[in-house]
Amino acid sequence: MTYPIEFKLWAPYNSKASLVGDFLEDSIVEMEKGKDGYFRTKVALEDGQYAYKFRVKSLSPFLDTD
Repeated sequence: MTYPIEFKLWAPYNSKASLVGDFLEDSIVEMEKGKDGYFRTKVALEDGQYAYKFRVKSLSPFLDTD
């Protein structure tokens, strides 16, 4: 049985974020930014352990603009 799991990332100064995980195979899930500064998305998952990370588009002047 699968359950909707919410992934949430607080990044108020960033313009874009996505979710990458071993449960997504080779796809990336774009996250929606709320007015509260959180990016959110839900993914239906079965019980288990999963590896994931967030990919964030940064506005930092110390990183490449691409």
